[in-house]
Amino acid sequence: SSSRVLPPKHDVFISFRGIDVRDTFLSHLNSFLKHQKKFAVYKDDLDLERGEDISLSLLEAIERSAVYIVIFSPNYADSPWCLDELVKILQCGERYGRRVIPVFYGGVDPSHVENQTGSYRKLPAVETVGRIRSWRTALTKSAAISGFSSQVTRYGLHNLSRFFHNPESNLIGLLL
Repeated sequence: SSSRVLPPKHDVFISFRGIDVRDTFLSHLNSFLKHQKKFAVYKDDLDLERGEDISLSLLEAIERSAVYIVIFSPNYADSPWCLDELVKILQCGERYGRRVIPVFYGGVDPSHVENQTGSYRKLPAVETVGRIRSWRTALTKSAAISGFSSQVTRYGLHNLSRFFHNPESNLIGLLL
């Protein structure tokens, strides 16, 4: 079945685990993107209870975003919500040719994500093996995408800015 591709509504969609980054890196990143770069940023600020399914409005926000930033923090893989977001982000990235930028934060190394070691060893228990398999595949794929580690927020934002150019424009310009 073919579906109509809707134009992006958001320049950037940020996937994150709130307890790890909300009051630290995320607030700086959001400010940087919105105020310095003038981008329309979508970040979901709701804390969902364990086991809640990803909402249709959030799936649509992912579909309608031009670029995805995924912040892999120590507790990211504890959340079925975050992992479902990641699967959808990678599907949209592949389907529409959109850029996915992984950020490895809080001591998380790309190898932890790729090999599901460290805080990424134990994924949440869910009812379907297929869902867990899709999470593992998405984690492995995203670790292989060129991104950056953020040891210090200011350094991390400086590194991230190389992915964007033309600060006066509201269009995403990606330097590959």
